Amino acid sequence: RRSRARDGVVAMGKKKKFAADRPWCFYCDREFEDEKILQNHQRAKHFKCLHPGCNRKLVTANGMAIHMLTVHKTTVAKVPNAIEGRDSVTDFAIEGMVGVPTAEEFNYETNTQIVRKTQKTGGEYEGMGAGPPPPPPPPP
Repeated sequence: RRSRARDGVVAMGKKKKFAADRPWCFYCDREFEDEKILQNHQRAKHFKCLHPGCNRKLVTANGMAIHMLTVHKTTVAKVPNAIEGRDSVTDFAIEGMVGVPTAEEFNYETNTQIVRKTQKTGGEYEGMGAGPPPPPPPPP
């Protein structure tokens, strides 16, 4: 399995330059000819309902999780067929190349999210779209 560094270099074995304009799957690191093929791949491999007999293909991982919970009353812990560290159902809102985290938000060599500092408090928080922590309650 190869590891995609955001600078376009494969970290394992030979170094290979990725085509900067080619879409690629965040979940499994596979490249595609165009965005539509990538979206079809994500629906078939990563966002397909896991319930036997249900052939529903969703648009996002979160959509799949919501479908599984509301229709089949089961929870999904991880995105199917995803690289470990990129398998969170709720941390990312990815559809095709839209929502793919940048190198400032995600470490592609270790497959971990980067802890960011909030602008107002200087405190740390994690996660895509998590936003800064809520303000403290007012004094009594």
